[in-house]
Amino acid sequence: MADDRKELALERPMIATDLDKAGKGQLVYVGRDGEVKHPAAVRSRQIAAYVTFGGVTAAGIALAATSFPVLVPFYLAIGGRFFSTVRAVKRVNEASVALSKGDAATGRALAEPVAKAWWAPGRVRALAELRVAVADALEGQGDRALERVRHARAKLSPRLIQHQFSYYTEMNLLIALGRTKEARALLESRGPVPTGEVLKLSHWIAQMHLWVAEARAPITSPLDRREPYKLEIDDIELHDRMRKGLSMTAGADLLMLCAWCYAQRGELEDAKFSYKQARDREGSHRLDVSMPRLHDWIEEFRKEHPDVDQPDVEDA
Repeated sequence: MADDRKELALERPMIATDLDKAGKGQLVYVGRDGEVKHPAAVRSRQIAAYVTFGGVTAAGIALAATSFPVLVPFYLAIGGRFFSTVRAVKRVNEASVALSKGDAATGRALAEPVAKAWWAPGRVRALAELRVAVADALEGQGDRALERVRHARAKLSPRLIQHQFSYYTEMNLLIALGRTKEARALLESRGPVPTGEVLKLSHWIAQMHLWVAEARAPITSPLDRREPYKLEIDDIELHDRMRKGLSMTAGADLLMLCAWCYAQRGELEDAKFSYKQARDREGSHRLDVSMPRLHDWIEEFRKEHPDVDQPDVEDA
């Protein structure tokens, strides 16, 4: 199964057409509303922009060459910066692909030069810095990653979708670092669950990750008592989240979180089902780093219920 997944990943295009079909090593175009955009439509707009800018630049150079030669270097510099920016954005996207595969070294090597490129627009440098933060996190440098995320977001317009996503990245880093009170405050400051598909998924994962961490927070005093943790979710909502995970190629993380929720509610069969379905899907390469409390629970769950790792009778 693992070899088949590796071969499939090699055959995938860089950009997936929708969120459900996107696997590790693939990206999706996301609009400001948090919804996935079809890559063909995005490419058409990009090509039109390139043609328009190229035409304007060429016309400017031609006009300057005949009337104002002193302006020729100015137009050449503008054109050079534009196409250098296009290459920089491509490197940032390639870094995202590498990081989604768990390759922190390659992701850093691609993104870090762009993050430091003085000639690149501030937005592009900020996006590159967010990728470097992911590399930090994969390497276990959560505090450094958190600092980078906050620094990069300060350079992004709140209207950009990447600005919104950065909050969920920050939440997950805070949770992994054990700073659950800060993560809770940040989550609540974001308001209700967003409507955009990708933003909604990010909110779900951060929220459920927080539940796991809060419920499994270590007891620091022998006098403390652990009260039963009350989940902020009803049957229908939890079922909807599990169905979303089932529809996704890369739904393993969401399904594992659903498995924990069902186990927390005492619904063992649903927990086992969600766990088994998660095994057949792609997820985080370093769950022990990105969601350590969930990783610990999974290990405990497997020991308590060894049958969950056995194939079903009809699949044997």
